[in-house]
Amino acid sequence: MLKFVNTILTNQFFLMFLAIATGLLIGKIKIKSFSLGVSGGIFTGIVIGYFVTKWAHTAQEGAIGYANAKRILSTGVVAQAFFTFFLLLFLVSIGLKVGNSIGMIFKKYGIKFVIIGVSIPIVSMAVACILYSTVLSSNQSITPFETIGMYAGSMTTTPGYGTALDAAGNIDYVKLYEESSMEDRGKILEKIDPTGALTIENTANLTDEQIAIYKEEASSSISLGYTVAFPMGVLVIVVMISVLPKIFRIDLEKEKEAYQKEIREAGGSETGKEQPLNFMIISLVAVIGIIVGGITIPLGSLGSFSLGTAGGVLLAALILSYIGKIGPVNFRMESKSLGIMYQMGLTFFMAVVGLRYGYDVVTSLMGSGLALAVSAIFVEAVAVLVSFIIGHKLFGLNWIILSGAIAGGCTSAPGLGAAISSTGSEDPTTGYGAAQPFAILANVLLATIFSILCYSGKQVCATII
Repeated sequence: MLKFVNTILTNQFFLMFLAIATGLLIGKIKIKSFSLGVSGGIFTGIVIGYFVTKWAHTAQEGAIGYANAKRILSTGVVAQAFFTFFLLLFLVSIGLKVGNSIGMIFKKYGIKFVIIGVSIPIVSMAVACILYSTVLSSNQSITPFETIGMYAGSMTTTPGYGTALDAAGNIDYVKLYEESSMEDRGKILEKIDPTGALTIENTANLTDEQIAIYKEEASSSISLGYTVAFPMGVLVIVVMISVLPKIFRIDLEKEKEAYQKEIREAGGSETGKEQPLNFMIISLVAVIGIIVGGITIPLGSLGSFSLGTAGGVLLAALILSYIGKIGPVNFRMESKSLGIMYQMGLTFFMAVVGLRYGYDVVTSLMGSGLALAVSAIFVEAVAVLVSFIIGHKLFGLNWIILSGAIAGGCTSAPGLGAAISSTGSEDPTTGYGAAQPFAILANVLLATIFSILCYSGKQVCATII
């Protein structure tokens, strides 16, 4: 009987559907006019994911369910493949559904989306630098490596994370050690040898072996910061996208009406001839998007740039839907059918995010990563608030489109999901698709700049701001 119960409670499909069912139930609860909607799956997923992973950590070899516990610790509560598949299903269907208006969006808003997309990473980096220079550097266990990882995690930017790792492997550590302050030298030596055998007095220079150890520790530190901050970044954007309209008393119904009026006046409401749902075409769009996302553009000493799989698929779906038809191939499909597809993809994706990162969220807030977790919350919250002020107050952007652009500036698909759920409209997708590429590029460049300047010490880090 215990074996049967364990098998059920660790079954990936059971856990996904449980998180979805309870999440949607919680999402229906309204506090005045606020509700989580489909985003509720993230929060129930976090709770379920935490307790399942916590059990896996305590399972003893030979005990009932040990094999399941080992699998959970190795691949996660649910496999990464589910995360990627449902994300791509969501992005390709929503991109095809709303892509016909992307041309009007660029024509009408143009440079404003570039500014939104770039401003969020810039503000986030500035806040991260301030926090390291004034607060985090006093913590002996936090170095610039954890800080850049925290920045990348709070922005949920995998390209930025990869750039930071690459830059950390190309630093001249001999020169870094020689030019560091006594305090920073002590931190470097502690990373190399936590026992304290290495001291400033007995280590004038670093040996090749010590440098190799420090490089490995640097990569681990970046990964630690990223791992701690990533789930915080997901939660912050989801919550802020949902609550900002309430805080600033934005009437969503009026915003939707105004946005639809803008589209009609700009001639962006025509959908052309739509065909029934065609999985061959959907798959073709996904294939094209994956190819586009895999293209890497070298930026010289500043690293490289690529949209990644998710960014490429969304961009391909938006553009091909906007074009409409190429020869005999029609990329416009029934909106109702695409709506069902994207809702399914989004619902599963939100639950999977919570299940995969639930344990990290809770342990980060309870353990030694608390300082980094709180910093990540602050970093993204400030950036989102600043971008909201720029977009809504300075540019006068409609919240329907701005909510997607802010999610795009954070390169956060869960944020886009929250925008769609909270506004009751698919139109935030166009803002997301317009801002996201510029945000990715900015994240890559800023991660490189941070690596070059900040790894040499907190005093230099201050020069960025």
